[in-house]
Amino acid sequence: MRLRRTMTAYLMLLPTLVLIGAFTVYPIFKSFIISFYDWDMLNPVRTFVGFSNYVHIFEDPLFRTALFNTLLYVVLFVPIVLVVGLGAALLLNAKIRFRPFFRTAMFLPYVTSLSATGIIWSWIFNNQFGILNYLLHFFGIQPQDWLNNTHLTMFNLVLLSVWQNVGYVAVVFLAGLQGISRQYYEAAQVDGASGWHRLRNITIPLLSPTTYFLLLLTTIEGFKVFLQVYVLYGETPGPNNTGLTLLYYMFNEGFNDYRMGYASAAAYVLFLITFIFTLVQMLLSRRVHYDG
Repeated sequence: MRLRRTMTAYLMLLPTLVLIGAFTVYPIFKSFIISFYDWDMLNPVRTFVGFSNYVHIFEDPLFRTALFNTLLYVVLFVPIVLVVGLGAALLLNAKIRFRPFFRTAMFLPYVTSLSATGIIWSWIFNNQFGILNYLLHFFGIQPQDWLNNTHLTMFNLVLLSVWQNVGYVAVVFLAGLQGISRQYYEAAQVDGASGWHRLRNITIPLLSPTTYFLLLLTTIEGFKVFLQVYVLYGETPGPNNTGLTLLYYMFNEGFNDYRMGYASAAAYVLFLITFIFTLVQMLLSRRVHYDG
């Protein structure tokens, strides 16, 4: 009977396993093999080059630019979206009017297509009729050429990404907040603890599992930044390549220059970098993780 139930479960999972194998597992192994070849995708003949693609990647100044830009983006995006998301969750967890409406409105940007929101933000950043320049003019500040200023490229990308992802981060933090027992706060109030002390000594420690989960998720999401650059800047990744990221670099090499072997090697370099960052975070979390 047990064997029959097990076989029935595997048969029910078989269609999903076949799809995962065909569209996830197989492409992963196939791209790893391709990374050792020189292949332009248009020619069926592939030339084996060994680790040459990996060596040339680190010799390419454009790759170093993409790596620097991606790391800068992650360093800026992750802490900002976590702090803003936590602040939004604390507000949405409070007893305020129209709370369900604000929770829905906060989450809407996350479920909206980034292609559509990117077009909207390109209008917002427009140097002639964009709302940002209108607000600056309203406060007596000189308008900025947002999309053509090399010093504002990363600001534009981080602002767009935070706006899009803060709703998801806030919802996850909100779930963590609602899992904290009210007894801790009531005991702290009896002891005369202020709101800041309750936040520092109760909320933040008890939210550490949620914070760690979001830290991993947003870090990985940060390394995958691509569509934000593409919808704002098109085929040119910002002025003077200031918006060039690792994923955009891979896209350029693979689908513009048709160097699929080189692009596959870049993909595995990105995987290795992301894996190292994730491993470091896991090791550090053992020292700060609060189990209750």
